[in-house]
Amino acid sequence: MALRAYSDGTDGLTMKRILGSPAIAFLALPVLLLVAVTAYAALANNIFISTPADVWARFQEWWPTGLQRDLLPSLINVAVGFAAAVVVGTAAGLVLGLFPTARALWSPLIDFIRAIPDAAIVPVLLLIFGLGPGTRMLVVFLSSVWPILIGAMDGAQAIDPRQREMGRAFRVPRTRGFFAVILPATSPQILAGIKIGLSVSFIVVIISEMFGSTEGIGHFVIASQRQFDIAGVWVGTLVIAIIGYLLNTVFGLVQRRILHWHPSSRSLA
Repeated sequence: MALRAYSDGTDGLTMKRILGSPAIAFLALPVLLLVAVTAYAALANNIFISTPADVWARFQEWWPTGLQRDLLPSLINVAVGFAAAVVVGTAAGLVLGLFPTARALWSPLIDFIRAIPDAAIVPVLLLIFGLGPGTRMLVVFLSSVWPILIGAMDGAQAIDPRQREMGRAFRVPRTRGFFAVILPATSPQILAGIKIGLSVSFIVVIISEMFGSTEGIGHFVIASQRQFDIAGVWVGTLVIAIIGYLLNTVFGLVQRRILHWHPSSRSLA
């Protein structure tokens, strides 16, 4: 009896650990959503709700050629436009943050342009520059550069002036002072702006492809809608969600790795 009680207690403790594990918590919501959508699609008889089986079958049709035709162009547009935004936004933000005269001169113009919604920029740029991939890269750049610039500027403004004065007192070369003092001090704000800009860049490239394009995952979604391919719409939407989640997760890991010395990163570890 004692052995059985011990065994039952051990089994119960093991079951609690399994149910309380991060993997179960991570999979619980997707599984519940899958069951709920399947049940709703079966009972509601709504033509706009595809069953998971139909979506999976459509995904298998899309995957061999869709990766190169639809997903890869979108990722290339994001990569090029976002890389340019990181370089320009970081450099310009640090200059504006470190030099009050430049900040006072350019801040009104920056605030004016930054107030324009990203979705409103897309049709204007498409009208001016056409429907090519260069325009979509420009859309990504103009949409994602502002959070990066603002983050770098705020980080540079927040640097303790005594740190810079100490560097000058010890005659530390400017290049060394930049990499040893300024860049580490501003990196949390810069990376926070980059993370926001990355999310924005993927959103606006999808919008630009829906407005006018013959390639890209956004074009696939809108073309599926026009052809009444409901399962295709769901496939494109889920692919967008998965890629966005993966980009955010990977960048979060990179951010934590770079900022391993920062208190916020140590608290998350």
